Amino acid sequence: MNKIKIIFVAACAGLLLIATGCGNHHKDLDVLPPITADSRPFLMGFTRWPPDLSEASVEIADRFIEQHADLAVVHLLGGIPWPEAFGGLPYPKDVNTQLSYRPPSGKKLYVSVTPLDMDRSGIAPYWGERDNMPLPPAWRDARLDSPEVKKAYGEFLMHIVDEMHPDYLNIGVEANLLITKNPNAWPAYVELHKYCYRLLKEKYPDLPVFVSIEVLHLNGLADKSDKDTQYRLVKDLMTYSDLFGMSVYPYMSYQVPRPMPSGFLDFARQFGRPIAVAESGYTSKDVWIFVLPLFGSEDLQTDFVSKLLSVAVRDRYLFVVNFATTDFEKLVKKLPYMIGNMAKIWQNTGLQDSHLRPKKALSIWDSYFRLEYKPRD
Repeated sequence: MNKIKIIFVAACAGLLLIATGCGNHHKDLDVLPPITADSRPFLMGFTRWPPDLSEASVEIADRFIEQHADLAVVHLLGGIPWPEAFGGLPYPKDVNTQLSYRPPSGKKLYVSVTPLDMDRSGIAPYWGERDNMPLPPAWRDARLDSPEVKKAYGEFLMHIVDEMHPDYLNIGVEANLLITKNPNAWPAYVELHKYCYRLLKEKYPDLPVFVSIEVLHLNGLADKSDKDTQYRLVKDLMTYSDLFGMSVYPYMSYQVPRPMPSGFLDFARQFGRPIAVAESGYTSKDVWIFVLPLFGSEDLQTDFVSKLLSVAVRDRYLFVVNFATTDFEKLVKKLPYMIGNMAKIWQNTGLQDSHLRPKKALSIWDSYFRLEYKPRD
């Protein structure tokens, strides 16, 4: 399970979103409104992220998805098989293994992939015999809008669709982080995205293809992010996205009050696209990331899930994904010190704890999951 350690390096490097500012400001929890809906317009899903470093832990996540979701989520975030995709060569065994996953019977499939690296600041690493390998020499200085990168990424995306037959495809995970991390590379990324979007829509016109947007950076709630710039560039990108997919982790910014304000997600309606939650979560415990605290509790997590799903009914979201099924404290303890400390950011965002006991938030989740699914027209 070395893959998990490598992915954590990527995730932690790219997603430490704690913003400078307000510190531990906390107001009383809102009174949660009763569920009045008799149906839901959105699918409900989780990723297959395991709670420990074992194959049995992947089975725990898969079993949870079978019981509490109708959408299975696969994140392919460890790089791109650049030379193979470009040259029409056989894909490495590890790539074929990851693409062989099929969701349980009756479940939809959502797949995420990105051409960006672990820091969301440049081209993704090489996915060969394992993921997150160094780029081959010919690819180290490649621009995101180069003919080689366009061809390779487009071919790999089409291969994913042909192999996995996803119901939703995210081709740019939290792409707006690049605006903050490396703004000079943004025009090249947009050119790559446009090329791949057009390619996919021509071949698979009925497949929803989109890019996901990290909402803290979008709204100027993360360090060094500029809201006006983010909104202007993201709105332009939405021309080439079939939906507005959000990455929602409000507890990662000190500028977001606790509990999350009821109107926190209202901004999403202005982007002119059907809305989906590409990934989300809220920590159910206070955790320390080196010397920085992140504040959470089961009550705050429950409040977050309740408000998120209530808004999803109101605004008729397409789907809602809570990233982790299960807390992964056991996994974190087995990681190297630096990686493990960063991984604590997400370790308590599951809807069951490390001992597989349901949390309060799971009862809210399940109350919506039991509603009849009536998709948008």
